[in-house]
Amino acid sequence: MTQTPDPKLITPETQPVTVDTAVSWLDRWPVLMAGTALVSGLVGFGAVVLLLRLPSFPKCNHLFLPTASVANRLYCAQEAAKSKDVAGLERAITLLADLPPEHPQRAEIDRFINTWGMDLLALANEQVQAGNLEAALGITQKIPPGTAAAQLAQEELRKWQMGWTEVTRIYEEAEAALRKGDWRTAMAQASLLPTINESYAQTARYQELSRMILRTRQEATILEQAEGLAQQGQVSQLLEAMAKTKTIPKDSYLFDQAQAKYQRWARDILDVAALRELRARNLAGALAAARQVPADANLQEEVADFMVLAEAESQTWNETVAGYQAAITKSKTLDPSRPLYNQAQIQIETWQQTIVALNILNQARQVAGGRTVAAWNQAIALVRQIPSNNPLWNRAQAEADGWINQIQIAEDSPILTRAEGLAAPATIAAYTSAIAEAQQIRPSRALYPRAQERVREWQTRLETLQDQPYLEAAQQAADRGDWQGAINEARRVNAGRALYNQAQNQIKQWQGRVQLQDAEKQAALNTPSGWVRAIQLALPLRNQGDIKPQVEQLLIQSSNKLLEQARQNETSNPTEALNWAKQIPPGTPAHAPAQELIRKLTPNPSPSPAPQASPTP
Repeated sequence: MTQTPDPKLITPETQPVTVDTAVSWLDRWPVLMAGTALVSGLVGFGAVVLLLRLPSFPKCNHLFLPTASVANRLYCAQEAAKSKDVAGLERAITLLADLPPEHPQRAEIDRFINTWGMDLLALANEQVQAGNLEAALGITQKIPPGTAAAQLAQEELRKWQMGWTEVTRIYEEAEAALRKGDWRTAMAQASLLPTINESYAQTARYQELSRMILRTRQEATILEQAEGLAQQGQVSQLLEAMAKTKTIPKDSYLFDQAQAKYQRWARDILDVAALRELRARNLAGALAAARQVPADANLQEEVADFMVLAEAESQTWNETVAGYQAAITKSKTLDPSRPLYNQAQIQIETWQQTIVALNILNQARQVAGGRTVAAWNQAIALVRQIPSNNPLWNRAQAEADGWINQIQIAEDSPILTRAEGLAAPATIAAYTSAIAEAQQIRPSRALYPRAQERVREWQTRLETLQDQPYLEAAQQAADRGDWQGAINEARRVNAGRALYNQAQNQIKQWQGRVQLQDAEKQAALNTPSGWVRAIQLALPLRNQGDIKPQVEQLLIQSSNKLLEQARQNETSNPTEALNWAKQIPPGTPAHAPAQELIRKLTPNPSPSPAPQASPTP
């Protein structure tokens, strides 16, 4: 038991500490409890605030990669990839691509990167389908190498390039066809594109190509109409055709072609229409046509030169030396700077040569006016001096040929005159001599056609005199009824002779009479076979006029007797009666009764046997 200290001995200085501390604690315990509660509350409140507070996200637009954490990079990459566009996917891949291979989260990062690479490949494929191969190639270059997406992109790239090569070829061929105005070929090429890929039909480039094909088709029709007008070659049609080409705009595939046609037709007004009028010696028409060449064809200087040369050429139409000299003087007004200067020089040289030839030709004509063989020979010698390249050479040759004919006529006329005199007695000997004389004129001579005409005439007369006795003898035999003798005499006229056709006609008539005699002899036999043979011989003679009555009478008589005989044998020998009836010709009185008898004697065809019914089962 503890001894209680003596109160008297305890003073403040000697009071035990334990007693004072216990008393102090007991005195301050409420304060301590309150402080403890306050601290605990503050700690709890802080914990709740920490639990309820949202995390602090990084600012992705200002992310500094060297110091950024992997978590922040991954967060910002995922945020960027949500856009699903090229820029966002490229940003997402860039944020993670440089992390080291040994990073603990590398597998997860590679999975994200490959997914985003596949998204880029899908966007690239959309560009290909839209016809934008270059854009697709640009997108595939953003896919990180070494990924499955990159490997697949290489395979897809080969397919795209192969398909795009074909597509490019088709587009180029279609456009080349359009430049030629061949819209049909372009349309055929364009129709191949959807067969390569159906989505090409929806691309803007395909739609533009289709629009240009339709437009080119319409413009090609305009140019075809213009071409049809221009082919008529008249100034008004050429101008109308040129007006149509003006409707083709500059952005057209056919613009260059239209411009070329415009220039060609403008030149046709000058070089074809105006020149045609000039060649027709219509100066006013030529100048009027030239003036209608449009100013925008840039041919005004040529038009002016053409007018000068046209007026110069018109001076030559009177075909005089003075006219050609005036034309030369006019053409020399064109100096070397003019577009038609060279043409003018050619014309001047031609007209100078023409003047030389014209002087020679005029001199030769004067000489030929003497109308003697010597004069004509001298004139021919003069024109032979004109060279073959001279503009008047053909005319000079024609003049020389005329003088040569005159010489030949002068030389051969005496021969033909002597032949005419020899033929005058009109005897066989006279015609023979005349023919021999006329045949001295050679085929190349001027009087040869006339000489041959006379020879033919005399030959006909000669042959008539020689063969007429044969026909006369033949007629005498015929008058005696000696038809065969007449035929034999007429056959002495040979083919190709003057009286040959006449002799053949006579022979044909006399042969008919001989045949009629044979028919009459057969009929006189009074037998069915004789009557049949008489009819057969007489039928071809029905159209021979000189014996027509005798022929018809023989046919009637023979037919009547044959019909009578057939009727008599109708019962006893119907087959023979039927054959005789069939020989009776149309046009005879017995023909109709014979036909009735034929129907009567012709047996009816046997009817086909009726099909037998199948036995009832």
